[in-house]
Amino acid sequence: MKTCLTSFLVISLLLVVSFAQAENCEVISDAFRVVFSNGELTTPKQAFTAKNELALNMGQTHEGQGITYDLAYNYSTDAFEELLQSANPHRWYVELARRVYNWQYQIKAPELIDHVEKYREAILQGQKVLVVSHSQGNFYTNLARQLLRFQKPAIQMSSFGLFGIATPTDNIGGQKTPSYLTNHLDIITSVPSSLPSNWTLRHADNGGIVNQIGSIPANNLANTYLSPHYDSRPEIVKGISRALSKLQAPPQVVKSGTMTVTMTWDQGNQNDIDLHVSEPDNTHVYFGSKTGHSGYLDVDNTNGFGPEHYYSDCKKLQVGEYVVGVNYFSDHAKPPREVTTTVTISTPGSTRTFITKLDTIGASQQLAKVVIERISDPSNPNRDGRLKYQIIPL
Repeated sequence: MKTCLTSFLVISLLLVVSFAQAENCEVISDAFRVVFSNGELTTPKQAFTAKNELALNMGQTHEGQGITYDLAYNYSTDAFEELLQSANPHRWYVELARRVYNWQYQIKAPELIDHVEKYREAILQGQKVLVVSHSQGNFYTNLARQLLRFQKPAIQMSSFGLFGIATPTDNIGGQKTPSYLTNHLDIITSVPSSLPSNWTLRHADNGGIVNQIGSIPANNLANTYLSPHYDSRPEIVKGISRALSKLQAPPQVVKSGTMTVTMTWDQGNQNDIDLHVSEPDNTHVYFGSKTGHSGYLDVDNTNGFGPEHYYSDCKKLQVGEYVVGVNYFSDHAKPPREVTTTVTISTPGSTRTFITKLDTIGASQQLAKVVIERISDPSNPNRDGRLKYQIIPL
């Protein structure tokens, strides 16, 4: 057991601290989290719209349990430019598949790590996670599943599922009977290694087979797969529902709050890294003082891998700045090992992941501040008095 106070650099925040009203707090409590992972040539606005379309079609519950909808956005700007400049989009898809599977695309997709930590955080909080991926997003989701399988501390993989739409991959999470839907006109079917089409696209009004929209428009999520004009939308809803039903509830390792901070690291065997949070009134929450005025450190791991976890109390949430940092407390090995920490900060509508290397005992690093402000907008009752959250890297 730790008995001494770890030195840790805390910013003094000369702020007027106020407490948020409980009714304005938003706490993740739904049993399911459905995450949309977009394909190529999708703007953030289009991806957000697609997520909302899924929510509209799926509803807010499944088998009597609530659903939280989220977005794992794939930027891949270079890939977008390459496709726009490509004279042969079929060949472009094949080349993209080769590069992703050979990990040559990882450097251009740092958001993949953010996605992995988003899924891990939800499962640690006791949620069942289903990622619905469109087109290129299936590459990232398959890779995310591989990372989840081998990262420490281990999570219950039966709580993580995939459903693919227009997939260019040759598998969906390595399943023998993959959950996906690809229509017969989609350009994706030209990728030699892709799963075969399993849906003949028909008009919703008369049941006639569609054959005139072209292979690239046939890949479009909103205008084809989820369009009310075609028969693919109800089948996708059924497929997602079946995939949700297969997920198993994970044990809740950490508690959920309006703001949560989860840290893991890559060394085991009595390797101890500590999470620190400074609350708006300068209360320092860490292993030696686990209860703050706004939240709690409910998990303090001293044997390696983590997690360590801070969550806010909705009834005590303060408006102001929260500073998040890490400290290298001790290591059983001699000399001490270099440690890579992964810290995920989650607030309503936003998740950010910070990866930091620490190589000496006592090394500390401030990572980010979370700014919680109350919105003042008397002309809009839906906004006035609600809380705004910002995660700002330091």
